[in-house]
Amino acid sequence: MLSSTASGILLCDNSKKRIAICKELSALCDMFLMDLSYKITPVKELLENALCKDNIRHLDFISYDNITQQKEVTSLLSKEENNEISLFLFSLGKSDVNSQKKLISNFKEYINGVMESYSEKHKRNSKLYVTFGFFFGAVICLIWS
Repeated sequence: MLSSTASGILLCDNSKKRIAICKELSALCDMFLMDLSYKITPVKELLENALCKDNIRHLDFISYDNITQQKEVTSLLSKEENNEISLFLFSLGKSDVNSQKKLISNFKEYINGVMESYSEKHKRNSKLYVTFGFFFGAVICLIWS
C-alpha cells in the first residue's frame, strides 16, 4: 500500500519538478536578456555563471555541449519541449544582439506557456495521483488479505 501511494506522490513530485524547470528556464532567459542589455558576456561564461546561482537547481541537464554541438537535452519535460530547449541553446551567441534578444524573448514566451500548461495539469491531477495511488494500494491489500 505504501509503495503505490509513494508512486502517486512521485508522479505529483515530477509534475512539480516540470514546473520548476520551466520557472528556472524563464529566469535564465531573464538573466540572458539583462546581460545582453548591459555587458554582452560570452555565452559559455554567461551560462556557467547562470547555472551556478542558488535559485537554479533543476537545470543540471544543460551543458556547454548543448550550445556548441546541438546536443539534445534530456529533462523531465516532453521530447518536443526538450527539442525546443536544445534548439534554443544551440542558437545562442550565433547572431547579432537584437536577434538574440528576440530569440530569447520568444523562447521565454514559449516556456512560460509550457509552464502554464504544466501548472494547470498539476492543479487538476496532483490530488488524483495520490488518491489513485492510495486506493490502488488499498485494493491490493484487500485482494491479498
